[in-house]
Amino acid sequence: MNMSLPRTTGEQINHGFHIAQNELKPGDLVFFKTSKATRHVGVYVGNNEFIHASKIKGVTISSLANNYWQAHYETARRITANT
Repeated sequence: MNMSLPRTTGEQINHGFHIAQNELKPGDLVFFKTSKATRHVGVYVGNNEFIHASKIKGVTISSLANNYWQAHYETARRITANT
């Protein structure tokens, strides 16, 4: 697709288009505010799940319905070739 994405979540969150949580499609980025100064990002894969890198588990799939992730959910972005 010849797209580039910034390395940090702080920069990634400013790209693409805002997507409501109930409108997520596979490939959308989901962002979480995990502490006052820290964000975490994953890629939505469908079925209310996202793939992300965990410090403890490595690359893993988690459920957006999980209480931890819902409590820290911040926004979602859809990245297209034109954004």
